[in-house]
Order: sequence, then C-alpha cells, then structure tokens
Amino acid sequence: MAITYATFADFTAIYSLSPRVQQAEVESHWLPHGALLISEFLGKCFTIPFSSNNETAKDLNVHFAYLGILERTRNQNDSEELSNALMMRVKNICEGNAPMITTSGEAIFANDLNNKFDAWSNTQNYRNTFDMLDAECQSIDPNLIRDELDKDL
Repeated sequence: MAITYATFADFTAIYSLSPRVQQAEVESHWLPHGALLISEFLGKCFTIPFSSNNETAKDLNVHFAYLGILERTRNQNDSEELSNALMMRVKNICEGNAPMITTSGEAIFANDLNNKFDAWSNTQNYRNTFDMLDAECQSIDPNLIRDELDKDL
C-alpha cells in the first residue's frame, strides 16, 4: 500500500468532493500522489517518510492531493494559485523559515546551521526498508532489528 500522511476524513475536513471524484479515487490515487510530492519536495530537507505525528505533512498531503484533482479537472486558475501557495510553503520550510509541526506542538526546522533537526522517521539513522529495489530484495536494516531487540532486553 502506498504511503499517505492523511486520510480521506482529513481530506474532506478541508475540501468537498465534486461528483466526478469518488472516495476510492482520493484514497487510492490522489492522497498517495500528494504524499509522493511531499517526499520529493521535502526529502532534501528532512528524513522521509515522515512519522504519523507530523501535522504539517498531513496538511500538505491533503492540499497536494486536491491540487492533483484541480489539475486533472483543468481548473487552471485555482490550480495555479494553490500550486504557487504550496510551493512557497515548501520553500519556506526547506529554507528553515517555517517549521514542520508535530501533534505535540513541537516545531521542527530544516537547515538550522547551529542546531540541525530532522523530522522523526521510523527509518531515521537506518537504511530505508522500501527503496527502488525489486520487492523481493527489500528488507529491514539488520541494525534496526538488532536495536529493537536490544530495547526489549
């Protein structure tokens, strides 16, 4: 299943669906597409994938999903306006001018030269489990497994 940071309920809390777009399409295509864009744009500034407590990633996921729907329906004025606003927001986050916010209210800044922070990820400091290899070649970093087992001892 594709990574998403937001749910359909998160999406509909902000945007309503047109009759041409179904819930299944939002869940199976547009939310994963939005999450992919977040990873592409913010992956240079933070460790990805983001954790489930990252409210900024969730919010951006909803807006990028809606942007995809707008672009598909060829609503150029609205999609261009939203795209510009989202790209400005991503730029501000990557430049360290705006933080990513967690559910606890913690502000995480990128590229702080005096105090570098990375958004927490379940693969932080470990090789990513899912990468560009064929599915049968993907595996969990053995160091992560060892560290998790050591915690239980």
